[in-house]
Amino acid sequence: MLKLNGKKGKKILIVEDSRLTSKIVEELLGENGYETEIVITGEEAIEKSLDNYPPNLILMDIELAGEMNGIDAARRIIGDKDIPIVFLTANTSEEIILKIKEVRAYGFVLKGMDKAALLSTVEMAMQLHEANTYAKMFEQLFENSLSGLYIFHPKSLKFVVVNKSARENLGYAREELIQMSPLDINPDLDKDNLQKLIEQLVSGEREQ
Repeated sequence: MLKLNGKKGKKILIVEDSRLTSKIVEELLGENGYETEIVITGEEAIEKSLDNYPPNLILMDIELAGEMNGIDAARRIIGDKDIPIVFLTANTSEEIILKIKEVRAYGFVLKGMDKAALLSTVEMAMQLHEANTYAKMFEQLFENSLSGLYIFHPKSLKFVVVNKSARENLGYAREELIQMSPLDINPDLDKDNLQKLIEQLVSGEREQ
């Protein structure tokens, strides 16, 4: 019995109209500590995504029973909920791959693929989604901080990111600031000293 680092308590919704495929996937995920639920249509998948306790990840077949295919169902779900979706497909045509990219899916798994590959894809998708969630959280904290915060490029010295408080204090829009450096705002700054200070901060060798 194959086991990877399953995440106990994580719920995966399997959207697959092939009973055989869905049962194989359900058994594999269950053996690795995941909770699972199976539906066979895109409409049902959308309904489940709107539950009070939605799935942590959706494994979505592209060709489904019912009027809605997996791609369209994924678009609807991603438009309303931040749930990672991994597609199950036997079709790897360029058209299908482009559609998968368009809906910002977290990848796809070929039907009949090695079980370890399926588990790895699921686990990596969850880890990537978690990382993206934290990144968005820190981005919001940075942007909404009451302190003026900014990041600039260590070589060109141009601003890369400037939060709302800093933009208001400096009196410039974001689009203007990314074309500027601190030297444009305060000409009295010494470029060489500023660059040296930044290099020390980047390397962790700032002099006390």
